[in-house]
Amino acid sequence: MPADRNSKPLTTARRWLFRAFALAIPVLFFILLEAALRLGGYGHSYPLFIPVADAPGYLQANPEVVRRFVVDETREPEVEIWPVPFPADKAPETLRIVVQGGSTAAGWPYGYGGSLAGMLQQRLQATLPQRNIEVITTAMTAVNSYTLMDFADEIIQQQPNAVLIYAGHNEYLGVLGVGSAVSAGRTRPVVLAYLALRDLRVLQLLKHTFLGFPTRETSGEGRPDSGPTLMRRIVGKSQIAFDSPLYHRGEAQFRDNLAVLLEHYRNARIPVFIGTLASNEKDLVPFASVLAQETDVAAWRRSFKTGVDALLGGDTDLAGTSLEAALALDNSAASAHFALGRLFESRGEYSAARDAYLEARDRDQLRFRAPRSFNRVIREVAAEQGAQVVEVEASLLDHATHGIIGNELMLEHLHPNLHGYFLLADAYYRALLDGGIPGSAVQAVSTEQAWRELPVTAVDLKRADYEVMRLTADWPFRTDGTRPHYPDRNGEIEQLAYSLFTRGMAWSKATEQLQAYYLQRQTTLAAARVAVLLADAYSYDTERQYQANQLAQDAGLVQDAARLLRRALQQSPVRELDAAVSTDSSGTDLHN
Repeated sequence: MPADRNSKPLTTARRWLFRAFALAIPVLFFILLEAALRLGGYGHSYPLFIPVADAPGYLQANPEVVRRFVVDETREPEVEIWPVPFPADKAPETLRIVVQGGSTAAGWPYGYGGSLAGMLQQRLQATLPQRNIEVITTAMTAVNSYTLMDFADEIIQQQPNAVLIYAGHNEYLGVLGVGSAVSAGRTRPVVLAYLALRDLRVLQLLKHTFLGFPTRETSGEGRPDSGPTLMRRIVGKSQIAFDSPLYHRGEAQFRDNLAVLLEHYRNARIPVFIGTLASNEKDLVPFASVLAQETDVAAWRRSFKTGVDALLGGDTDLAGTSLEAALALDNSAASAHFALGRLFESRGEYSAARDAYLEARDRDQLRFRAPRSFNRVIREVAAEQGAQVVEVEASLLDHATHGIIGNELMLEHLHPNLHGYFLLADAYYRALLDGGIPGSAVQAVSTEQAWRELPVTAVDLKRADYEVMRLTADWPFRTDGTRPHYPDRNGEIEQLAYSLFTRGMAWSKATEQLQAYYLQRQTTLAAARVAVLLADAYSYDTERQYQANQLAQDAGLVQDAARLLRRALQQSPVRELDAAVSTDSSGTDLHN
């Protein structure tokens, strides 16, 4: 067919114009679809801080914020964040501190009162009774440096006087970790891309279309008590060998994210206090001791069994030579290093014993505990970015038997017991004072007083027992399918704790009933301490402040009574009070 004589060949400019138009069509389609989805109310954004429903002018951490990190929302982990209310507009005299980290920073299993934030709130308030103290926690179970980095800008907006960080144990198996089942990809650029795009409603539509809509697994009495624990559900890679590419990827991820996080705070001129990591060294057998593929397994097992049998029989010489022979065959075996630590400890060679235990921890391929290199990363990045290192590990080592951290300070693999948490918080408290954060010429609260006034109730302690029982009855602590047994549920405190544990009762309700329990038995001091905790937890509730003030006065808690009355009068200055109540023990008019 002859060509149209009137047609003209496309110029280069027109060709590029047509190409640009062709490319613009799908882009315009997605822009319009995104706009339509937003106008239609589809999808969600999950801000870190949200308004408190019954307290205008107050914010709290968003209990659902973890959802913004989860690609497959049908596998959303059960994660809690403690919603500490605080004024949206920071008062000039307020000392505001924000805590970041994972489950240890969150105070698992004791709750807010046993956490770094809760213990510091109590101690700093006693140190500075005339100031408003706000210690806000954004810590959550199973999160790592991606979450911390992602929260930074929203935390900066709240104008904290300091940020406290305790994190690193979840870098491999936590949400978005290199070995996690809750992942957006195995490489940092992919994860960062997901974090940058996650609020797009088009992306959320694609997720829900191909992966399903989010559901929360629950069973039993309001929680997945009979189902697998979060430790079991979060694992994607149960074996990450020491010095392997994936091992180094997790280490690099921690370093790079930490550098970005600390740089954000440095640019905002917010002081950062970051703690070194500690975990159970001597009283936790490695979860996963795996031999290298080229190892002579039969020979290794013979040497290892001979060494362990000799150690149990008291023949330390034979134990030493046999275990060294096993390690010569395969140095990657965590169990052989651990047994060698037992041998050195039995000989009283505690420094060598700790070195062996740390070698075992580094080679434990189920990476729920951070390796030694992470503390080096923390020190190096903190030095580069001007952050203050808090010597948490050294503090626990100073109080550990023979300088090796074990069950005297740990509940299981890495969560401290109450004494361990107190030492962790004490390390941060002293670092804050040394750094001049509360102000100059403050009178420090002694460790004896701080321990005596811990903001943890009997219900919190018993609930913690149930939490640990549940965790350690499941994999990887046990693999026999045994369900946890929860004894001692006959008393009032045990019943309240169990209801709190099974999510059958909120913390506020359980604590209110504990206060009533103490009042019925005329134990005024115990009731007053509980009332003060409730008043601080609901600082916007004026009536709680007045009620706790009265109980605190009756119990002789003069400082707490004055502080609570001052807060109540700031919220409701027109309320008439008895003149005796309006003055503190020194005769100071609290209305002024």
